[in-house]
Amino acid sequence: MIQNLLKLILLQMGLVLVSAKNQEDTINSWRAKFASLSNLVYQSKDANWIAIKKISKLSTDSIFVINAKNHGKTVHRIMNAQLLFLNEEGVLGQNEQKALFLNLTTGDTFHFNNVIKTYILEDLSRYALLFKDRRLKIYNSSGKMLLEITDVEDLPLSDSRNTLFFKNQKDGKNQVIAANGGQNKVVYSTENKIRKIQLISSGKQLIITEATTSKEQDRLIIFDTQSSGKKLLDLDIPKKSIVKLSEIQDGESFLIGARVESDESNDPLVEVWYGNDSYVNEHFMRFNEQKFWLWKPKSSKLQAIEVPKNNEVSSLNNDRYFMTYPPRKGHNFITSEPELNEAKVYDLKLNTLNDLGNLKLVKRIGKEWPLLLNHEIFCSADGKWFLASKDGVKWILYNCNGKIEYLIDKTGLEQPVFSKNGYYIYFESGDDLWIFNIKQKILTAAGIGKEKMTKITNYVSIRNKHTMASFLPTDCILVETLDRDQNVISYKLFDSGKWKQIIPPTENRLTNNSLIYNPDMTSFYTLEENYNLPPTLYSYDTRGQKLTLFDGNIRDNGAKRIRQEIYSYSAVGKNLNGILYYPTNFNSKKKYPMVVRIYDMQRHISNDYLSPNKMMPEGFQIRTLLERGYFVYLPDTTVGENGPGISALECVHNALDVVLKNPNIDQSKIGLCGQSYGGYKTNFIATHSNRFAAFISGAGISDNIRDFYSYNYAWNKPLYFIYNTVYQMNTTVSADMERYIKNNPILNVEKVNAPILLWAGKNDRIVPWDQTMEFYIGLRRYNKDVIALFYKNGNHSFMNETPEEIDASTKVLNWWDYFLKGKQDLPWIVKLMKKDAL
Repeated sequence: MIQNLLKLILLQMGLVLVSAKNQEDTINSWRAKFASLSNLVYQSKDANWIAIKKISKLSTDSIFVINAKNHGKTVHRIMNAQLLFLNEEGVLGQNEQKALFLNLTTGDTFHFNNVIKTYILEDLSRYALLFKDRRLKIYNSSGKMLLEITDVEDLPLSDSRNTLFFKNQKDGKNQVIAANGGQNKVVYSTENKIRKIQLISSGKQLIITEATTSKEQDRLIIFDTQSSGKKLLDLDIPKKSIVKLSEIQDGESFLIGARVESDESNDPLVEVWYGNDSYVNEHFMRFNEQKFWLWKPKSSKLQAIEVPKNNEVSSLNNDRYFMTYPPRKGHNFITSEPELNEAKVYDLKLNTLNDLGNLKLVKRIGKEWPLLLNHEIFCSADGKWFLASKDGVKWILYNCNGKIEYLIDKTGLEQPVFSKNGYYIYFESGDDLWIFNIKQKILTAAGIGKEKMTKITNYVSIRNKHTMASFLPTDCILVETLDRDQNVISYKLFDSGKWKQIIPPTENRLTNNSLIYNPDMTSFYTLEENYNLPPTLYSYDTRGQKLTLFDGNIRDNGAKRIRQEIYSYSAVGKNLNGILYYPTNFNSKKKYPMVVRIYDMQRHISNDYLSPNKMMPEGFQIRTLLERGYFVYLPDTTVGENGPGISALECVHNALDVVLKNPNIDQSKIGLCGQSYGGYKTNFIATHSNRFAAFISGAGISDNIRDFYSYNYAWNKPLYFIYNTVYQMNTTVSADMERYIKNNPILNVEKVNAPILLWAGKNDRIVPWDQTMEFYIGLRRYNKDVIALFYKNGNHSFMNETPEEIDASTKVLNWWDYFLKGKQDLPWIVKLMKKDAL
C-alpha cells in the first residue's frame, strides 16, 4: 500500500516513467495543465481597453478584453483572433475565416464565417468584412449591415478612418471605388488596366498605377482621400514602375520614387554568378531605371530630382536637400547591410551635389549578439539636421545641406532621437541617457541611469531606405533603464522639466511591447513575469502605485517552489553571471545531476517565466528538468580576443568552477547543450573539455571555415558578415588562418570523449543541416558515441507542439536520463551503447 501511495505521489509530480511511451504521455499530460498569457498585447486608442491572449492546452486559446478604466472589473472573453480596436467602442477579431465584433458598450458579440479580411472605419464607428464569395459588407457597431457590395476583385484598402478603396469593373471600364457604408463613389475610371492601388502610410493619399498603351510609360494618379477624392497629381512614369511615396515633414511634401525592376531573365539551365556583383543573387533588389520627384500637394508643384544615373535618392525630411548615393557601391557583405559609399547631398534648388564621402554603420556597443547596427543617417523632425558617421564609432552632426556642423566626440552613443523642437538630440547608450544641445554643442548625461542601459520608448521613426527621421512626437520622454548585472528594469518620464519615476525598479520581466500607456501618459500598464511568476497584467498610476489588473486566473503553485541563484565569475576579461535553478523537490542531503545550457549572454533571461510549454530555447525544457530532479545552469558566454570557441570554453569552465562549490551538484553527472550559436559552442567545447558526461548539440556549425565561405539562402547573402558580428572574428580566414583553425570544432572532433546527441532540421536554411552531418561523420570516423537526429520537415527551430518539437524534446529528456541519471530502459539509446545491437 505504501508503495502504491508513493507511485501515486510521483505520478502527480510527473516522475513515474513506466515505459518510453508512458513517459511521453506523462510529460505531455503534465505540461497540458499549464496556461500562460501571451506577450502580444493589444490596446485601444486611449488605452481604456487592453486585450491579451491566454494560451492553454486543455481548452481553446482565448482573448480576454479588459476594461482598464474600471481596473479590470469588466472582462470579455472572446475567441482567439487577430484584433483591431474600433476606438473605445468595439473590437474586431479574425481567426482564419472566422470573425467577430464585440461591442464594448453593450457587450453584444456578432459572429461571422467565411471572412477573408477585416477592416475598421474609426471616424464613422463602422467596420467592414470581405467574405469568401467576394462580397464586401459594412456594419455599424450595433451589428446592422449598412452596405453590401458584390464582385470585389482584390483586397480593399482602408485608411482605417472613414473609407475603403477597391478595384472594380463595370461596362468595360476599370474603376476605383470609395465606400464608407453610404453611397459608393467612383474615384477613378479608365479603359486601361489598373496595375495597383495603394495608400501612403498616413492614409491621406491614394496612389493609382495605371498601365497605358505606351511602350515607354505608365501613369501615376494620386487622390486626396480626405477631401471627397480630389485628384492631386497625374504623372507619367517609366513602364512597369514600382512606386513609393515618402512623406516629408508630415506630408507637407513628398519624395516620389518610380523604380523599374531588373529584367534579368532566369535561365532554366544555368545561374550565372559574377565576382563583381554586389547583389549576389539578390536581383529582386536591383532596378534598371529609377526616377525621382519632389511633390508639394498644397502648391501642386512637381519637380524632377536629377541625380547621377543609377543613383538612389533618400529623404532627409527636407524639401530641398536629399541624400543620394550609388546603391551597394563596394558592398562585399562584410556588413549585413550595405554601407553608403560615395554619398552626396543633392540641393534641388541649386542642382548641386555636396560630397559626403563614405559613411559607416554604427555598432550598438551596449548590445551583445546580435551586435545590431544603426541606420547610417538619422534626421530631425524639422529637416534641419542629420547625423551620420565616418568611422562607425562616433556621430557627426550635419547641417541639412551636408556641411559638417560638429563631431560629437564620444563613443557608445546609440539610437539618436531628436527632440520635437529640434533643439536637442537624445542618445540611448549602455551608460545613461545622453543629451546633446545643438545650439551650445554640449553633450551631457541625463543622470537617470548611470552604468545602465537606456532606451527611449516613445519616439517616432520613419525610414526611407538608408535614412530615418527619428524624433519625439511630444515634449515628454519615456525612458527605460536596465541594470544588466542585476537584471532590474525601470521607467522614467520627463515631463514639464522634471523626471518622474513611472515604473519603479523591478526584477520582473516586462515582455516585448508590454508597456502600455494612454496618449496623455497619465496611465500605465505592464505585462510582467518572473521565473516563479506567471505573466500578469498590472496598472500603475503616475505615483508608481501598482495594482493587479488581470492574471488570467492562472494558478501555478509549483512556480513558487522554484529556487534560483546567481553566480558571478570572470572570463575573457569580462564580468559574467550564471543562473542556477534548483531541482523542484530539492533535498540538501542529496546530490543531483546538472544540465548546462549555453548560447550567449543569458543573465537577462533570469526573470523568464519557467512555463513547461515555453518554446525557447528549443529542445530544452527547464521547468521539466527541475521537476525531474536536475539542477539547470545557464552561464553567460561571450567572445574575447582568442575567438568564439576558445572564449566559450573559458567562460564555461570558469562558470563551472564557481557553481561547483555547491556540494549538492554531482560533478560526475553534468551535461552540456546548446542550439544554433549555442550548438557551435557545444561542438567546440565537446572537442576540448573533459568535464561533461554527455552533450546535446542542435543545429550548430561544426566547420567555421566552410561556413565563412558559405552562402545563406535564408538571408540571401554570403556569410562573411556573421564573422564580424555573431562570431566576432572581425577578419577573414586568410588574414588570420591560425585563429580560425583554433576555433574550428571539426578539426578536433577526434577528441570528443563523452556521448553526444546531434539534431537538425533538413529544411534549415540558417545553419545547413549538413554541418551537423559533417560532425556526425567525423565522430563516426573516430568511433565516438554519437546519435544524430535529422528531421525531414524540420527548420532551424521547431514550433511548439509540432511532431518535430515533441519528438526532439522527448529524446532530449531521454538522453539526460540515460547518461546523467542511469536510466536504462531506453531502447533507442541502448542500440548505441551496446555496440553489437545493430
